[in-house]
Amino acid sequence: GIKSLLTGLDGSIYLVDTGLEKDDPQRVREGWDAVKTIAGRIRKLVFDILYFAKERTPEPESVKVLNFANDIAAAFESKARDKRVDFVCDFSAASGKIEIDPGVMRLALFNLLDNALDACLERDAPHTRRIGFSVRVDQNTIFFEVADDGIGMAPETVAKLFTLFFSSKGEKGTGMGLFIADKIVSQHGGNITVQSTLGKGSVFIVTLPLSPTHQILD
Repeated sequence: GIKSLLTGLDGSIYLVDTGLEKDDPQRVREGWDAVKTIAGRIRKLVFDILYFAKERTPEPESVKVLNFANDIAAAFESKARDKRVDFVCDFSAASGKIEIDPGVMRLALFNLLDNALDACLERDAPHTRRIGFSVRVDQNTIFFEVADDGIGMAPETVAKLFTLFFSSKGEKGTGMGLFIADKIVSQHGGNITVQSTLGKGSVFIVTLPLSPTHQILD
């Protein structure tokens, strides 16, 4: 995965260099956009590798659900906007507090949001590109939902989603993001369910107890 990204980075830098030499601003912009995209992928991959390489026990703290959701939305919104994907949030039922390790849970939800963004970008432009992010609390349980109208997945793909190094994105994916998201959620005593229809989009739902028992999973 790293080798493939570095090869793409070389190509993007070449575009920037030749654009500067030929005084071609359009070529420079295309190359620089590609550099930023690949740098973001490398950054995400490195963080995934670091989390995977060192087993850790979550360090829970009491977090306001609404504040936590707003922080994630604020960080992701500009990324969706840059890719011209609508990002719609519903936190009207995000009340109370939850005991989580906010740093690692943020990583899990970002991985789901990044996955939704990739699915939207795979769909042709005439269609809408939309990601919905909602949070609700029901008695002793909290639900985080990430829904997209991207390309969707076949049942056999859904069945393998959380397998280490399995990716439905070809060379663009590393097969670590969803595996790590599932691992983090499991460590918090929760689970992730997926509903997807090929050509119509996917819905990922993270279900967590408000006061989970944390554990280390092999």
